[in-house]
Amino acid sequence: MSICPSCKSINPDGYQFCQFCGTKITVEIATDPSLNILGDEALQPSSLPTRPLNLESVLEKIKTQVEDLASSQVVSDTEKFPDEFSLEELPLESNLEDFADADAAITAVVSSTMYLQALTYAGKTDVGRQRDRNEDDFVTIMQTRSINGKSQISDRSHHGLFVLCDGMGGHDGGEIASAIAINSITEQFRPFWIDTLPGQKKINEIICKANQDIFAKNESEQRQSLGRMGTTLVVLAIHDLHVLIAHVGDSRIYKVTNFHQELKLEPKLEQITRDHEVLNQLIDLGMEIEVARSRPDAHQLTQALGPNPSDRLEPAIEFLTLTEPTLFLLCSDGLCDNDVIEDNWRSHLLPILTKETDLQTGLDNLIELGNNVNGHDNLTAILVLCEPV
Repeated sequence: MSICPSCKSINPDGYQFCQFCGTKITVEIATDPSLNILGDEALQPSSLPTRPLNLESVLEKIKTQVEDLASSQVVSDTEKFPDEFSLEELPLESNLEDFADADAAITAVVSSTMYLQALTYAGKTDVGRQRDRNEDDFVTIMQTRSINGKSQISDRSHHGLFVLCDGMGGHDGGEIASAIAINSITEQFRPFWIDTLPGQKKINEIICKANQDIFAKNESEQRQSLGRMGTTLVVLAIHDLHVLIAHVGDSRIYKVTNFHQELKLEPKLEQITRDHEVLNQLIDLGMEIEVARSRPDAHQLTQALGPNPSDRLEPAIEFLTLTEPTLFLLCSDGLCDNDVIEDNWRSHLLPILTKETDLQTGLDNLIELGNNVNGHDNLTAILVLCEPV
């Protein structure tokens, strides 16, 4: 294991930077049992098969094995590793209680034999038809590493960072806030490009730092009330099959997955972020949906980067694992207002996933659709197509 000299967190062997704090790691190999770094409750290697065939009969057999093993699997003390997000193969290190059910465990087992064959993307922003200034901003960063040698050892990995912001507040304020957030998050992600994705604690710190940068500018310029600048935020970060999603505000991330003939699954659209707005807050408090929707402040933001100090910010953070071809859409509300995505995903997103429409053409068509249906606001979209095999 590699021990971070700064935060003392445990990282997988070979990591050059800590996945929790980003510090350069001094590698310390735990070969002496007396060191007992993991304690008596260290995870034991799983006996789950690592190369199951993608057949229903084999999946059923694996499911039975998973259920039989569940009672005997050693359980780790999760409080020792509250922020760990390992990029090692799941069957070698996994605790079965980390899975909601046996089907989720099977997904992890099957996905361990997969790799990300291709990652393609396109991004575009448009001022819309009623605004004279574009306060949206976005960035797309992609790196592919390919290693081949005489010894037949090979490694190919994909890293992607996609960030979208929808700024707001005062003269030029929205443009400034969204640019500050984009630059801050991009810079803070740099240490993680070599090894992994940041863990939950670290991504929370990254977002809070971006928030503090905007908040400090509001304070220094003595901006008040509606003149305080701010921005929404959505982040999609990908390391091979591992996906990090984070958001603040009402910009959204959707994903489209294709049908799976063997498992009899149909194409599906899923909104994987939940708007930080009064409507959802009231629903969480028990108010009837229709009553909440009828309020004039239903779509008022409850969270944004910049207006308030970071101790009042609660970014939503989620980790996913890719198990099938997936198209992600990041968008500002100028595109997704009035159910544009929900009503048109089969005609505008699904053909991109099935490669009937190329990515750039699909993006252009999507922005045009948003302008035709909405057009009252800036529109920004990023499409990310992931193809695991």
